[in-house]
Amino acid sequence: MTEDQAPSSPFACLNNPVCVILAAGTSSRLRPLTEAMPKCLLKVGGKALLERTIENVLAAGIKEIALVVGYRAEMIREFVKQQFPNLKFRVILNPNFASTNNAYSLLLARRFLENQNGKVHRSLLLLDSDILFPRKLLPFFFQNGTEDSIAVRIVGEHNEEEIQAEIHPDGNIKFIGKRPDLTLASGESIGIELCSSATAERLFSVLERRVRSGIGRSEFYEAAFQEMIDTGVKLKAVDVSTFPVIEIDTPEDFERANRMKVDE
Repeated sequence: MTEDQAPSSPFACLNNPVCVILAAGTSSRLRPLTEAMPKCLLKVGGKALLERTIENVLAAGIKEIALVVGYRAEMIREFVKQQFPNLKFRVILNPNFASTNNAYSLLLARRFLENQNGKVHRSLLLLDSDILFPRKLLPFFFQNGTEDSIAVRIVGEHNEEEIQAEIHPDGNIKFIGKRPDLTLASGESIGIELCSSATAERLFSVLERRVRSGIGRSEFYEAAFQEMIDTGVKLKAVDVSTFPVIEIDTPEDFERANRMKVDE
């Protein structure tokens, strides 16, 4: 399978997948660029990051999208309504965005995947809103992963700011998160994850317990994934190094992103 080949049935093993995009943070490290605008609306190559992400999700065949917002929430809502007038999307507000992290934001999206009995019955495509990636990446990710997978960039330079991923010899994720020893990392988790309905149910249960205990309010959602891995959940690492991809956290990242060619 090459990156030019699209999957014939990318959702064959998934249960009616939906997409959750996390876009609640203040992105203080990008100021002054984000002083009056949320990071996801910054333009890269003439087009807003969020617009690119939604277009990529729709092109991959997923038509139901939820946005978890906080900082400049109304600006994001109006942008999506204007750019995608025919898209039915859910906006989920994190009112505590200034004092919580993305684990808390993700937990708020649970009802988007639940049925009337309160059980998660949808597969989940989880995306951070600050990733620049080409349209071909998601079909490749679906085709080369399993129903429980994490996209990883192995090739290239890495630093301590990244969410590190250590891959077990069997191809599954062994560690995901941040730690000072880069020599243990196989690569970077770029912020794209796929979970079956059963795994998503378990993920939200772990998130809820961690948030209720207090620790989950201020941590990255990868901590919940790590707890699941430690208790036997298998999450396949899908190497997407052949694609131009970057998570934008700093002005330097933003400059690099604008030099990348993702539309070719």
